[in-house]
Amino acid sequence: MGSRKWEVGSRGAWTAADWESAWAPCDEATYVDALALLRPDDVVLDIGAGDLRLARRMAQQCRQVIALERQAAVLVRAGSTPPPANLTAICADALTWPLPAGITTAVLLMRHCTHLAAYADRLRRAGCRHLITNARWRLGVELIELAAGVPWNSVAGGWYACRCGAVGFKPLPAAGLTAALLQQTAEVLDCPACRASD
Repeated sequence: MGSRKWEVGSRGAWTAADWESAWAPCDEATYVDALALLRPDDVVLDIGAGDLRLARRMAQQCRQVIALERQAAVLVRAGSTPPPANLTAICADALTWPLPAGITTAVLLMRHCTHLAAYADRLRRAGCRHLITNARWRLGVELIELAAGVPWNSVAGGWYACRCGAVGFKPLPAAGLTAALLQQTAEVLDCPACRASD
């Protein structure tokens, strides 16, 4: 894959690697939150595995980890230390690579991700049950049950998060607004953003 460039004002051009390191680093708290959502019997697909720091930690607590990274140079640098036996690192794009059967949980830690719906659809079709990500709310880490969801029209009001990656608050009468409702998020299938993109 060739190097993509973005013009950044008078500073010149940035490569994809420059952009990644400036805007997509994951901190220790993000890793700890993601690791806490994994189970020992999980077969994990790490999407955008980068330098394999998280993948190696996941391999310590899960049955198997498949780490996908589309930048070969990043994987070459990460390969200076042999991976554990239950970690397989592959240079591929998770949007096109054929997903193997048996993946139980996928991890996608990219707050800037704009393809969350495509990843979630591919994972769901492959039989994956969970997606751990920070891409939907662009904040903390959440676990998405990939088979869950209700029609958006059936939600009376309050916070919602959609399979397409959109999040929002559906208005409701003030009398229906409670502290408990503000703490809940409805998992929906077909929000207004889905319909707008059709």
